[in-house]
Amino acid sequence: MPRFIRYRSTLALGAALALAGACGKQDAASDSATVGDSAAAATNTAAMPADSAAMGGAAPGGMTSPNALAMIGLSNGAEIQTSQIAEQKATSGDVRDFAKQMIKDHQDMQKEADELATKANLTPAPPPQADQKRAASDQMVQQLNGAAKGADFDRAYIEGQVQAHQQTLAELQQLQTSVDNADLKSLIEKAIPKVQEHLEHAQKIQGGLK
Repeated sequence: MPRFIRYRSTLALGAALALAGACGKQDAASDSATVGDSAAAATNTAAMPADSAAMGGAAPGGMTSPNALAMIGLSNGAEIQTSQIAEQKATSGDVRDFAKQMIKDHQDMQKEADELATKANLTPAPPPQADQKRAASDQMVQQLNGAAKGADFDRAYIEGQVQAHQQTLAELQQLQTSVDNADLKSLIEKAIPKVQEHLEHAQKIQGGLK
């Protein structure tokens, strides 16, 4: 099997997660429907024009709260899509369980982000970096879809999860002091320990797969 291209984002800023928390147990049909909805929401969000002054004001580094919400949607959509693939194709029980947890957590995170956007009257507006983030996600989805089941697939998925959560953690730590919406800042601050938990879990599984 050809080696997978590592899943990495070239973004220096962005928000990837909205809230720490887990949603309740859902059946497979419900998960599949929500995955489609979240991915579509992320894609639609990425197509929307940015308007920093009208939708929240610029944060330090040129990042706005609407920008952060757009990046959250893209990141959650990517996590759900790649984890849905892994839920079906992973051969390791630990990898399948991790994928299921990522689907549940990121569905819940996106729900919280959507509720915040409605409450604060914020319209997600992707920054230029969103194109790079979306391209990296699309590449990983394509690779995982085209891969055969087996140990190489499991390692590729988990390696991507480790790299994605390392990047996300760095992004959130930057954004917690830059976003201008107090509620969004609170969600980001709560998300940081959850992202750290995801990262450590993925790293533990990665060590076992080696």
